[in-house]
Amino acid sequence: MFFETHLELLQAAAEANRTRTAWTGYAPIAPPDAAQSDALVGAYDGATLALSSPTNSVITADEVSPYTGKALNVSYGAPSVDEALEGAAATAAALRDAAVELRVGVCLEALHRIHHRGQEFAAVTSHTTGQSLNMACSGSGTNALDRGLEAVAMAWSAMARVPENVTWQQRFGKSNVTLRKRFRTRPLGTALVVACASFPAWNAYPAILANLATGNPVLVKPHPRSVLATALAVGVMREVLAEAQLPVDAVQLVVDTAAAPVAAKLATSPEVRIVDFTGSPTFGSWLERNVPNTLVFTETAGVNTVVLDSVSDLSEAMRTLAGGLSLFSGQMCTTPQNIYIPDAGVRTDDGVIARDDVIAALLSAIDDLAGAPRRAGAVCGALQSEATLHSVTALADAAEVDGTLLRRPVPYAHPDYPQARAVTPLVIRVDPRRGETLPDGEQFGPVAFLVDAADTASAVEHATASVRSHGAISSYLYCTDDAVVDEVADAYADAGASLSANLVSSMPMQFAAAYSDYHVTGLNPAGNATLTDESFISGRFRIVQDRRQVEGE
Repeated sequence: MFFETHLELLQAAAEANRTRTAWTGYAPIAPPDAAQSDALVGAYDGATLALSSPTNSVITADEVSPYTGKALNVSYGAPSVDEALEGAAATAAALRDAAVELRVGVCLEALHRIHHRGQEFAAVTSHTTGQSLNMACSGSGTNALDRGLEAVAMAWSAMARVPENVTWQQRFGKSNVTLRKRFRTRPLGTALVVACASFPAWNAYPAILANLATGNPVLVKPHPRSVLATALAVGVMREVLAEAQLPVDAVQLVVDTAAAPVAAKLATSPEVRIVDFTGSPTFGSWLERNVPNTLVFTETAGVNTVVLDSVSDLSEAMRTLAGGLSLFSGQMCTTPQNIYIPDAGVRTDDGVIARDDVIAALLSAIDDLAGAPRRAGAVCGALQSEATLHSVTALADAAEVDGTLLRRPVPYAHPDYPQARAVTPLVIRVDPRRGETLPDGEQFGPVAFLVDAADTASAVEHATASVRSHGAISSYLYCTDDAVVDEVADAYADAGASLSANLVSSMPMQFAAAYSDYHVTGLNPAGNATLTDESFISGRFRIVQDRRQVEGE
């Protein structure tokens, strides 16, 4: 039904997956202005969205815009665990028996419709997560759609490699034996997708669609304070399922509250066979340990490190790094946190720059960005949660007391929303050799630790030890010696981490390209899943066969 309409797009995505080259399936989404954004979100004020199997329970989500401070006032049907599981089970046979092309077509059409409503989705994303409208149109817009398409294409390719029927013949003794074999892909079972508060679409789209394409009913559990954007996506998928004459409860929204969470109960239900989780390392690790007989995919967080060895142009590198620290106020899993600077300083084309001068250049670059309200609004966005602001402020206060504070997380003047929960990076300097300690794990939000190191080798040793202990999703190096870059890349690879070297362009240093970049290695504590490799797809379905002996042909 929808498969033929989008077949050319699907084939191009499959080819991009194979070659890992630059490609996108979706045109850029033009950001709405602030007034348009407010109107698009305001249209849902007082609405109740029923996006699950029938239930009498309704929850008004605790969603408050980080920009306006106003509650969104949207309610959602909130099925119990049993209601959601029963609804999913009722759809299992029809979804399983649907042709692969039908299921894949549904996924492709859903992505197409979400893209068509891109400005609406961006506005809602911005007012629930704190992303700027620019980021909501790109990172949570086209890039997230590409991540979804990437997973669908990977699933289609994997299932297409399984022939439906073969005739098999082999000689045994004096006779030939002929078998007709039939192979059928079979889904694993009900899947649970748990989305995070600050960047829900980027991980949820590939997980939901990988499950749906392979025939697994999906329960989508958004963060209780960031529901609406995920709900709209679920609504689109249910709309397309209905048009394809498939049961709409094959994708359900399961809403909970912070006071009464349901993710653990759902994940440990015997009916749930797949769990995709994006969020805190604590719960991610708990899932990995406590849901036996369930396929668990996690992306949590780690400590992303930067090693400064040498650069061609210090100002250019510091502007890139300041942008990376400021982007979405440090609320991305790829945001750099611990930045190592050798005692001897950083070599440049103009000579060696002393460490204190490197630090001054970085602080100046952060201040320059923060002092340009229009640019700061587009780059920094706002903090999704009041709790993040409190934790960052507490870190700053503690650093001020112990003498390690370099820059407080001061607000910037948002050009459209004066009341926005908007801050710029906190910067702290530590020297582990003096007994000054780095916090364990990720410090969520706009937080940077500048770490004094004896030299590049000791910096890499300390950073890769951190990867092994706390995990990392992205790691960065600035070095003009290719031989040293190779050595450092090997050290990070041995620790199970990817490395980006010498990023100094208009591309954000955190950017991860669908179809090309493998996001999360699965080799360190920051997560066990990779977006997108074949292991992210293959376990979601199995193959059953039947064989019949026939006369030789």
